[in-house]
Amino acid sequence: MMERAKCRDTAIDRENEICKAKHAYHTGLQLSIHTTALTYSIQYETLRDQLRGAQPRGAAHENEQLRTPEEEKSIVRFCETLDDLGHPLQGKMVKAFVISLLHSHWRRQLGKHWMSSFPNRHPAITTKFSQRLDRQRANGNDPAILKDFFSQGISF
Repeated sequence: MMERAKCRDTAIDRENEICKAKHAYHTGLQLSIHTTALTYSIQYETLRDQLRGAQPRGAAHENEQLRTPEEEKSIVRFCETLDDLGHPLQGKMVKAFVISLLHSHWRRQLGKHWMSSFPNRHPAITTKFSQRLDRQRANGNDPAILKDFFSQGISF
């Protein structure tokens, strides 16, 4: 089952720290790359390479992906919509949706690790084990109980 991440923003936080470090170095707040890397807890080599024009790993390999960034965003929206509606989202459901988006002229299939790398590329989506529905919540969805409740005209 997949759901939205609650506290899985480490990659985003890391990218934000790199952006802050690059800005501090370019504006002259820090004198050297080494001290900037130490101040922002970033590896020296990473900051040096990004200052020289290297792209983050995800951005550098975007053109090698089977799905375009816009299509990946639509897949994320699909997952979020199903989550908002309360439907348990299974990996096979997401994979079937993605395969249905593939153009008929594409002969390539999704890779065997696509399902595990998709949540890594999109920190807003994560996986979790499903839990049993509490008996009281299940009974609260009984149509007979709901009909009786709304027929009485009870107000809050």
